[in-house]
Amino acid sequence: MKRRMKVFSLAPADNFAAVALAVALLLAAGIACRSSSGKTCTGEVEYQGTTYTGEAGNLEDAQRFACNKYCLEADAEFDAHYRIWLDSAKGRAAGSPPKKESIYKDKDLMDYLTVECALKCVAKVKDGRMKGSAKCP
Repeated sequence: MKRRMKVFSLAPADNFAAVALAVALLLAAGIACRSSSGKTCTGEVEYQGTTYTGEAGNLEDAQRFACNKYCLEADAEFDAHYRIWLDSAKGRAAGSPPKKESIYKDKDLMDYLTVECALKCVAKVKDGRMKGSAKCP
């Protein structure tokens, strides 16, 4: 005995309504995502005449990102960690990359930069030992 399977099908008007609804939902989601990007806060750290900046969606992250940039480019302790790493077997095996690349090749360097150094920097900015600020529009 043969069985016939019935395939669910919509009338052309129903197909149009379903497509229109899907397009409307996609447009609404796109608009919601674009408007949720919101404000961009800016953080700054000034050190020896150079200003290091960072941007984020909130004050704390903006200040921390500015501190990350300061740590990478100007902090003496991070520089010492980087130079020790360069002379190590890990640094040589990584091809002795520049600082900006080294943090992606070594987790310890990345952690020192983004955790230890950045948190020290943020604390120094907060207590006034280092010049810096963060603001949102």
